[in-house]
Amino acid sequence: KEEIDSYLEEMEESIQIFESIVKTGNEVLDTILTEKSLYCRENGITVSCVADGSQMGFINTIDLYAILGNALDNAIEAVAKFKEQEKRQIDVMIYRQQQFLVINVVNPTEEKLVYEEEELPKTTKKDRLHHGFGLWSIRYMVKKYDGNLNVSEEDGCFSLKILIPIPTGIR
Repeated sequence: KEEIDSYLEEMEESIQIFESIVKTGNEVLDTILTEKSLYCRENGITVSCVADGSQMGFINTIDLYAILGNALDNAIEAVAKFKEQEKRQIDVMIYRQQQFLVINVVNPTEEKLVYEEEELPKTTKKDRLHHGFGLWSIRYMVKKYDGNLNVSEEDGCFSLKILIPIPTGIR
């Protein structure tokens, strides 16, 4: 009985890992989303992801890690503060809309953010000397591709939306 229970437990863990593997059509994006999904699963955070990575080949690997890694880390940090399971959720949408790549990361937020002159929220961490660079980094990377970063708060949700023009010739 113990052996069977142990085997079933291992099998369930393997299935959960398999369910966390994301296939988007872009290996780099798959790696980022899978890594973050596994972390979230282990920490009781639900990630809903609809992503078409087939249009992202023009974005440098390091830039893609910086953009999505920072965006997802910020969302994870925000929802980890909630005790209520229904608020521990992150929505990730990546798709093509006409000639633009759209990346949208949405999560509940419990605090009213204070914005700086540059239209980005100030860090909520006490150590401002070593924190608060994630959104600035995302904006810098997005501008390298002539894109636009927009952050907004509405009805208790924080939304980070990125629009990047897709170079001509990419279908």
